[in-house]
Amino acid sequence: MTTPRRATAGLIALATTWLCLSTAPSHAEEINLYSTREPQLIEPVITSFTAATGITVKLTYVEDNLVTRMKAEGDASPADVLMTIGLDKTSQFAANDLSQPTTSALLHKAIPPQLRGREWISLSVRPRVVMVRNDSPQGAIRYEDLADPRFRGQLCIRSPLHQNNVALISAYLVHHGADATETWLKGIKANLAHAPEGKDNDVIRQLAEGRCSIGIANTVALAQLRDGREGADWTAWANKVKTVPTTFERGGTHVNLTGAALAKHAPHKAAALKFLEFLVTPAAQKIYAAAELEYPVTAGAESAPLVAAVGTFPSDTLDIDQIAASQKAAIALIRKVGFEK
Repeated sequence: MTTPRRATAGLIALATTWLCLSTAPSHAEEINLYSTREPQLIEPVITSFTAATGITVKLTYVEDNLVTRMKAEGDASPADVLMTIGLDKTSQFAANDLSQPTTSALLHKAIPPQLRGREWISLSVRPRVVMVRNDSPQGAIRYEDLADPRFRGQLCIRSPLHQNNVALISAYLVHHGADATETWLKGIKANLAHAPEGKDNDVIRQLAEGRCSIGIANTVALAQLRDGREGADWTAWANKVKTVPTTFERGGTHVNLTGAALAKHAPHKAAALKFLEFLVTPAAQKIYAAAELEYPVTAGAESAPLVAAVGTFPSDTLDIDQIAASQKAAIALIRKVGFEK
């Protein structure tokens, strides 16, 4: 969802002003952006960038696998910037030799170290947290506590094999090791109110309907349902549910991300890097993150009101590449304890 037209116009003006003060306009330049993120979600920030720099952005929406597309194009690919959703997909660029280092003091200063790699950056994040009904007395909780027998028969989740849960379980594996993770997953399975089903939206609905008393979902799902995009019934369910502060025992909140990278054979590398640097300016961050109701990654950026109302979640300091590298092992453990869907 894009922000309301008037608010977006104001943010574009702010971003344009910032960039005009920091860089001289370029002439007749163009970069090619390959994105799995829907065009309407990034067009406002592209418009702002072009207005400030004179650099046009040719957007190619890749609905299917971006890695497959890049491999097929090979050295002749015209792509300059790659943009996608999910730490698993973002990390695949470097793993498949499709990206190059983003050497930029500005990016390193703006983005926390755990939210950037040598060849990719996070642009916004999606905390994955515990949710309960508004009348629940449940306070701050640790991910480790979700396997506690006190929640027997009360937990709702979507499939543990969905990427959002695989990423969380991978983070747990990095924190605690294989044996502890297997024990935790067995506890999770024992605590389920019913077999995993649906999406995060359905977890929120099931909580509201009283089918379970505690659930796991991304904050973006709650914010999007509250904004009315899925209809009045979904909004009513979402308004009966709240988040609670959720962290690892020795860490912060697990987050997934939307990310970007410089394509390995970027024909317009300098202009492409300028685009990435623009995306982490405070005003551009606000535009980009608000489009999908995510959290900005930079400290100076303001969250959308609906996002701020969901809560504040300090991201875990685990290295994202380390989490991504643990996903195959996490999937093996998920299947080992009996989750097949």
